[in-house]
Amino acid sequence: MGIERAETIARMRKAFRAGLSAGAFFRQERTAERPLYRRTDMLRDWASVNQLERKKDLLKYVRKDRYPTAKTIASVAWDMSKEFMYVVKVKTQQTPDVPVLEHNINILSDVPMTPEMIEEMVIEERAREEKYFGEILLEVQPWTAVRRVLE
Repeated sequence: MGIERAETIARMRKAFRAGLSAGAFFRQERTAERPLYRRTDMLRDWASVNQLERKKDLLKYVRKDRYPTAKTIASVAWDMSKEFMYVVKVKTQQTPDVPVLEHNINILSDVPMTPEMIEEMVIEERAREEKYFGEILLEVQPWTAVRRVLE
Protein backbone atom coordinates (compact mmCIF):
# COMPACT_ATOMS: atom_id res chain seq x y z
CA MET A 1 0.00 0.00 0.00
CA GLY A 2 2.97 2.34 0.50
CA ILE A 3 3.81 2.67 -3.20
CA GLU A 4 0.20 3.31 -4.20
CA ARG A 5 -0.15 5.94 -1.50
CA ALA A 6 3.07 7.69 -2.55
CA GLU A 7 1.93 7.71 -6.17
CA THR A 8 -1.47 9.05 -5.13
CA ILE A 9 0.18 11.85 -3.12
CA ALA A 10 2.28 12.78 -6.17
CA ARG A 11 -0.90 12.97 -8.25
CA MET A 12 -2.53 15.03 -5.47
CA ARG A 13 0.23 17.62 -5.75
CA LYS A 14 -0.39 17.94 -9.50
CA ALA A 15 -4.15 18.13 -8.97
CA PHE A 16 -3.79 20.76 -6.26
CA ARG A 17 -1.60 22.88 -8.54
CA ALA A 18 -4.21 22.48 -11.29
CA GLY A 19 -6.89 23.82 -8.93
CA LEU A 20 -8.94 20.66 -8.40
CA SER A 21 -10.97 20.23 -5.24
CA ALA A 22 -10.59 17.17 -3.02
CA GLY A 23 -13.92 15.74 -4.22
CA ALA A 24 -13.03 16.23 -7.89
CA PHE A 25 -9.67 14.54 -7.33
CA PHE A 26 -11.31 11.54 -5.60
CA ARG A 27 -13.84 11.17 -8.43
CA GLN A 28 -11.02 11.35 -10.97
CA GLU A 29 -9.09 8.64 -9.11
CA ARG A 30 -12.17 6.42 -8.87
CA THR A 31 -13.00 6.74 -12.60
CA ALA A 32 -9.37 5.98 -13.51
CA GLU A 33 -9.78 2.75 -11.50
CA ARG A 34 -6.61 3.33 -9.53
CA PRO A 35 -6.13 1.57 -6.19
CA LEU A 36 -7.74 3.66 -3.47
CA TYR A 37 -7.23 3.63 0.26
CA ARG A 38 -9.51 4.84 3.05
CA ARG A 39 -11.22 8.14 2.32
CA THR A 40 -10.26 9.57 5.73
CA ASP A 41 -6.59 8.82 5.02
CA MET A 42 -6.90 10.37 1.57
CA LEU A 43 -8.49 13.50 3.05
CA ARG A 44 -5.67 13.73 5.60
CA ASP A 45 -3.12 13.39 2.78
CA TRP A 46 -4.99 16.03 0.76
CA ALA A 47 -4.81 18.45 3.71
CA SER A 48 -1.09 17.74 4.09
CA VAL A 49 -0.45 18.34 0.39
CA ASN A 50 -2.52 21.53 0.65
CA GLN A 51 -0.31 22.78 3.51
CA LEU A 52 2.88 21.76 1.73
CA GLU A 53 1.96 23.42 -1.55
CA ARG A 54 0.87 26.68 0.10
CA LYS A 55 4.02 26.94 2.24
CA LYS A 56 6.58 25.27 0.02
CA ASP A 57 9.00 28.16 -0.49
CA LEU A 58 8.38 30.37 2.54
CA LEU A 59 11.49 29.31 4.48
CA LYS A 60 13.69 31.21 2.05
CA TYR A 61 12.18 34.47 3.39
CA VAL A 62 12.95 33.73 7.06
CA ARG A 63 15.94 35.60 8.47
CA LYS A 64 18.96 33.36 8.96
CA ASP A 65 19.03 33.91 12.73
CA ARG A 66 15.29 33.35 13.32
CA TYR A 67 13.31 30.18 13.83
CA PRO A 68 10.47 29.62 11.36
CA THR A 69 6.97 30.20 12.75
CA ALA A 70 3.79 28.20 12.23
CA LYS A 71 2.96 30.51 9.30
CA THR A 72 6.01 29.26 7.40
CA ILE A 73 6.04 25.60 8.45
CA ALA A 74 3.78 23.13 6.65
CA SER A 75 2.04 20.72 9.03
CA VAL A 76 1.69 17.20 7.66
CA ALA A 77 0.27 13.98 9.10
CA TRP A 78 2.82 11.77 7.36
CA ASP A 79 4.93 9.19 9.13
CA MET A 80 8.39 10.80 9.26
CA SER A 81 11.20 9.50 11.44
CA LYS A 82 11.76 12.92 13.04
CA GLU A 83 9.48 15.83 13.85
CA PHE A 84 10.90 18.40 11.41
CA MET A 85 12.05 18.13 7.81
CA TYR A 86 13.75 20.92 5.93
CA VAL A 87 14.12 20.93 2.15
CA VAL A 88 17.28 22.69 1.00
CA LYS A 89 18.10 23.68 -2.59
CA VAL A 90 21.78 23.22 -3.30
CA LYS A 91 23.74 24.42 -6.37
CA THR A 92 27.05 22.73 -7.11
CA GLN A 93 29.56 22.56 -9.91
CA GLN A 94 32.20 19.92 -10.69
CA THR A 95 34.57 22.35 -12.41
CA PRO A 96 34.16 25.94 -13.61
CA ASP A 97 33.58 24.83 -17.22
CA VAL A 98 30.77 22.37 -16.32
CA PRO A 99 27.12 23.51 -16.01
CA VAL A 100 25.73 24.19 -12.54
CA LEU A 101 23.79 21.31 -10.97
CA GLU A 102 20.79 22.03 -8.75
CA HIS A 103 19.27 19.45 -6.42
CA ASN A 104 17.29 19.19 -3.19
CA ILE A 105 18.48 17.78 0.11
CA ASN A 106 16.13 16.81 2.95
CA ILE A 107 17.35 17.45 6.49
CA LEU A 108 15.48 15.68 9.30
CA SER A 109 15.60 16.98 12.87
CA ASP A 110 13.81 16.56 16.17
CA VAL A 111 14.34 20.22 17.08
CA PRO A 112 13.43 23.38 15.16
CA MET A 113 16.32 24.91 13.27
CA THR A 114 17.14 28.35 11.92
CA PRO A 115 18.09 28.72 8.24
CA GLU A 116 21.67 29.36 9.36
CA MET A 117 21.74 26.08 11.31
CA ILE A 118 20.31 24.25 8.31
CA GLU A 119 22.97 25.66 5.99
CA GLU A 120 25.73 24.70 8.41
CA MET A 121 24.38 21.16 8.68
CA VAL A 122 24.33 20.76 4.88
CA ILE A 123 27.91 22.03 4.58
CA GLU A 124 29.10 19.70 7.37
CA GLU A 125 27.34 16.68 5.87
CA ARG A 126 28.80 17.37 2.43
CA ALA A 127 32.30 17.74 3.92
CA ARG A 128 31.97 14.32 5.63
CA GLU A 129 30.86 12.38 2.55
CA GLU A 130 33.66 11.60 0.15
CA LYS A 131 31.36 11.36 -2.88
CA TYR A 132 31.16 15.18 -2.78
CA PHE A 133 34.94 15.75 -2.77
CA GLY A 134 35.92 17.98 -5.66
CA GLU A 135 32.49 19.56 -6.04
CA ILE A 136 32.29 23.31 -5.66
CA LEU A 137 29.38 24.31 -3.44
CA LEU A 138 27.91 27.47 -4.95
CA GLU A 139 24.69 28.05 -3.02
CA VAL A 140 22.74 26.54 -0.13
CA GLN A 141 19.17 27.86 0.19
CA PRO A 142 16.75 26.52 2.83
CA TRP A 143 13.47 26.28 0.92
CA THR A 144 10.69 24.49 2.78
CA ALA A 145 10.00 23.55 6.41
CA VAL A 146 7.70 20.65 7.29
CA ARG A 147 6.51 19.56 10.71
CA ARG A 148 4.94 16.22 11.55
CA VAL A 149 1.75 16.55 13.56
CA LEU A 150 0.01 13.73 15.37
CA GLU A 151 -3.66 13.34 14.64
